Amino acid sequence: MVKEVPNKDVARAINLVNNVFSEFVAPGYSEQGRNTFRSYLKDKLQEVSADLNTGRKKMWAYYRGDEILGVIATQGSSHISLMFVDKRHHWKGIARQMFCAVLEEIEQQSGNIKQVTVNSSPYAVKTYERLGFVKTDDEQEKDGLIFVPMSRTV
Repeated sequence: MVKEVPNKDVARAINLVNNVFSEFVAPGYSEQGRNTFRSYLKDKLQEVSADLNTGRKKMWAYYRGDEILGVIATQGSSHISLMFVDKRHHWKGIARQMFCAVLEEIEQQSGNIKQVTVNSSPYAVKTYERLGFVKTDDEQEKDGLIFVPMSRTV
């Protein structure tokens, strides 16, 4: 089941993101990129309660019972800032279910949004393409983070 992450679960959600990042994404990044992402997660953990309360950022998780199997987060009203699924649960439709929950929220909250964007890691490009995203630019690097800008029409 996909639901918004309550404040009490934010640390667990960020921990899942860090674990999946470390195994699948970090090996393709420089030390600077790994540090930039981990610093982002640390900042996100510190600021997320306030951001979740104001709606500036939102975070959802795929739960099985009390266990978090996946995390997706948005920044602003239509930019995906995180999407990670526990490695034991890849290829089970969890990313798609989380993304559909985000789309539903976007449609309910902001009927005038026409596109959803993401800066995908090279590792996740195929996943986003399966969700209907297309590349909008070539692979880029900023602060050691390698990403591919992508968007999807809503």
